[in-house]
Amino acid sequence: MDTATAETTTVVRPPVILANTFNLQNRRISVSYSATSFTGQPLFHYKDRVHEVNARGEEIRQVESEIGTLVSITLEPDADAGSLIFSVLIPRVALMSTVAEQPVEAVAIFTRSRLPPRLPANVQLQTHDTVELRGSATFVVA
Repeated sequence: MDTATAETTTVVRPPVILANTFNLQNRRISVSYSATSFTGQPLFHYKDRVHEVNARGEEIRQVESEIGTLVSITLEPDADAGSLIFSVLIPRVALMSTVAEQPVEAVAIFTRSRLPPRLPANVQLQTHDTVELRGSATFVVA
């Protein structure tokens, strides 16, 4: 009886490093988002011609989903005109190393919320404006 010996080859794959820092922009706005920092809190910087907001920790709302992480901050708090919320859908990005940088695209949404009218009425209380952002994703050791 002839027995053959089987050789097994082990494929070693480098560990997947998920990006945790994103710098995004278009002609009108720039966004910097870090999922973590030295204090362990997320950091978010937003700037356009009218607003400049630095948010950290609980000021940043994050919702994980199968299409990415929806990250939101308040640009204008509730007022008579309503609030203005900025949200960006952060994609998952795999990196080959901690020094790698990956170009990314993301979708951002401005949501204007109005207060309901004092009298009963049919009215849309939120409107949305979407914009596209481009930039880079990296991994920063916190």
